[in-house]
Amino acid sequence: MTFKYSRSMVLRFLIVLLLASLFAATSSFAEGRMLIKPYVETGWQRDTNFHKSEKNTKTVDTYNVKPGIKLGYTTDKSTVSLDYWFKVLRYTDQDENQVGQINADTFDYTAHNADFTAQSQVSDRLLIGLDDQFMKTRDPANADERSNAVDRYKYTMNRVSPRLTYNFAEKFGLGLKYANLYTDYSDDGPGQGEDSMQNRGTFTLFYYFTSKTAFDLDYQVWTRDYDKASVDYTSNQFMVNLKHQFNYLTLTAGAGYHDRTFDKTVPSGDIEKFIWKFSVLGQNPPDATGIPKSSMYFAVGSNLNDAGNGDSYFTSLRFDAKFTYLLMDKINWTLAGSFQNSDYETSSRNDDRYQVSLGADYLINDFFSLGLSGGLEDRDSNEAGKDFDNKYVMLNAKFNYDLGSK
Repeated sequence: MTFKYSRSMVLRFLIVLLLASLFAATSSFAEGRMLIKPYVETGWQRDTNFHKSEKNTKTVDTYNVKPGIKLGYTTDKSTVSLDYWFKVLRYTDQDENQVGQINADTFDYTAHNADFTAQSQVSDRLLIGLDDQFMKTRDPANADERSNAVDRYKYTMNRVSPRLTYNFAEKFGLGLKYANLYTDYSDDGPGQGEDSMQNRGTFTLFYYFTSKTAFDLDYQVWTRDYDKASVDYTSNQFMVNLKHQFNYLTLTAGAGYHDRTFDKTVPSGDIEKFIWKFSVLGQNPPDATGIPKSSMYFAVGSNLNDAGNGDSYFTSLRFDAKFTYLLMDKINWTLAGSFQNSDYETSSRNDDRYQVSLGADYLINDFFSLGLSGGLEDRDSNEAGKDFDNKYVMLNAKFNYDLGSK
């Protein structure tokens, strides 16, 4: 199918503008709190295997500057916020090109990211909201959180999501959400990414056993329509979730079923999977609004990837973890890592991919910090030519200043 990108973008913009105007109108007569926080980051990174190649490794330096601003307005019943930044990235070769390689500065570009959120408690029982995210990037992980790709194709994404939550009683309610996601590759030639449109509906019934324990039934149905050769599909996903909050930790567990059917015959055939997830999130002190003394995040789960250009789908077993510790109120240490096994449906390919990093930010004052970190990324595959390892080190400086919170 062929997407009418300009008309689609105009429609989304009008929806965002209309809802933002409604929120502004209802909020202008109420006493509220405003946020104006500009920030800027700059950094340097060295990768020993920039192209993530099995044999033809090349060291590349990356320089970046990232200015942005956070805007917000909050009243007792409504909130409107916008977080926008752009990031100028420039790449410099440190090694000679090998056969088939191109200059790193070919990938120079400016990334963009804008997150808009508006919501209002229009009655004691009804909350309505709208979220919109736009990004321009070369990172394949933004297109699919379970991505196993290593390409640097440039693309834009826009996701608009109207939502509402209705409480039938004190402990029981319903959440409804619709999301429209458009992905547009700059050069969508064969093997260089493929434009697609996703429409997703989410229906969630929730029940609070206590103030700290919640249960929900979550059903999602979505379609993904590709612009060229990849086969369109429809996914139905049902999950049962349980969430419990302790003094310092929040535990979430869920299990369910995912069914994916394709519009035409594909090598994998239609896919049915048992899916599950488990996560732990916590910090000390639990009510910290700034940088906590310590924090932890741990998540593990299994599901299908969403973006399957060329009908390339796999079952992923993914693990993520992050730990932070604030030393002497000045040095914030961070240890993070991830692991993903990708078991492909259309072949015998099976990949193990992991990443681990260690870093520290020195907090010079409330507005300025300096950071240093390093890490390793590795992929082991049973398919020839898919292995790689990359070591990297990063330096960064961050400045932010709150001009208008009151």
